[in-house]
Amino acid sequence: MRGNWIKITFFCLLGILVVAGLNFNLAGAQKEGTINWNGKNLSTVEMNGKNYVSVEQAAEASGYKKGVKSNKFYMQSRLDYIQKKGIIRVGTTGDYKPFTYYNEETKQYEGYDIEAAKLMAKDLGVDIKFVRTSWPTLMSDLLDNKFDIAVGGISRNTERQKDAHFTQPYLNDGKAPLIRKEDQERFKSLEDIDRPDVTIGVNPGGTNQKFVDAHIKQAKVVVINNNLDIPPMVAKGEVDVMITDSVEAIYYAGKDSRLYAALTDNTFTKSQKGYLMHQNDAVFQNWVNLWMDEMELQGEFDRLKSEWIYGK
Repeated sequence: MRGNWIKITFFCLLGILVVAGLNFNLAGAQKEGTINWNGKNLSTVEMNGKNYVSVEQAAEASGYKKGVKSNKFYMQSRLDYIQKKGIIRVGTTGDYKPFTYYNEETKQYEGYDIEAAKLMAKDLGVDIKFVRTSWPTLMSDLLDNKFDIAVGGISRNTERQKDAHFTQPYLNDGKAPLIRKEDQERFKSLEDIDRPDVTIGVNPGGTNQKFVDAHIKQAKVVVINNNLDIPPMVAKGEVDVMITDSVEAIYYAGKDSRLYAALTDNTFTKSQKGYLMHQNDAVFQNWVNLWMDEMELQGEFDRLKSEWIYGK
């Protein structure tokens, strides 16, 4: 599925005329075929080496609606669709404190980005539905149109941007080790961590695992499916280190006196958090970015940081 979207030209002449049912000479069409998008097979016609698909099919597969004005076809923004349906679907993993956490007792999602998403829904004037995803399936779930936007401490990177769209950043971050407080002198660098007698716990499918796979060559790596299980394992000595985003390390160190967030002032990497959206929808993307500007201007992001990250 990766790369298929690039091959589709929404507003191409052929796509418009096929939908409109106008008389169009297809003599130049080389062959017909199909292309998979969002789990649906779309009929295509190849002309001059490019695949074309009708606006109707593209809109339906993308979760958008097709409209017509002045004999010109267009696809409504996801923003229009959300407001018409009266609900925004928000994907989140529910396993990454302080950004997103599914509370088994209350059966509710909690966290920095959960509160931010609720504020977004309020400003849109719609209800909100949280959709559970996972780090290994985050991108495929987005492309399968299971949600309109994804939140929850998602790191912006160029690999994800190939198939999706990131908003502007709302938080600077970077990879840092979460260790036991008693090991402060033991682990002062990545070289101190990457030793045969060190065990690292990591969750699968996200940027934590990518960093560990790329930089850890000697230490023992244990993959733990539930990200929430790793900090307690560090505290108990079941693993020595959790390499994660510095914000998460700071959060857990503040909650458990046995833990220490090391090297947060000089992280192994530099990254930023953003919200993950669908491509090719400038209207909705621009609305979300302006909403984020307003959140910053009104001090809402600072309030969320104080409440959820620093525990003030």
